[in-house]
Amino acid sequence: MNIDINGFNPNRSDGQKRQVSSKITDASSAATPASQPTEQGTAPKVSVSLSSSAQNLSKIEAELKSLPDVNQARVDEIKGRIDRGEYQPDSANLAQKMLNLE
Repeated sequence: MNIDINGFNPNRSDGQKRQVSSKITDASSAATPASQPTEQGTAPKVSVSLSSSAQNLSKIEAELKSLPDVNQARVDEIKGRIDRGEYQPDSANLAQKMLNLE
């Protein structure tokens, strides 16, 4: 299935091809005057600040990355219950949950 939105699909079904410019723009030549070095040879200072929600998100991501992939305490607890014969899963409930997965 080809989707042609405003002629931007290079593989159009009507045989016409979109003209692709062979001109390659160099990022350094396309720089704006504000990002060009000043006459003294130093680049202008640029300041970036993150919103408080972005900072909080960054902290949360760092905390999540520090957590282990497996909750070993929970695994050990269930292993112990299985070894002691105390773990009796509800097979009907388990089967229903498996059927609900789609």
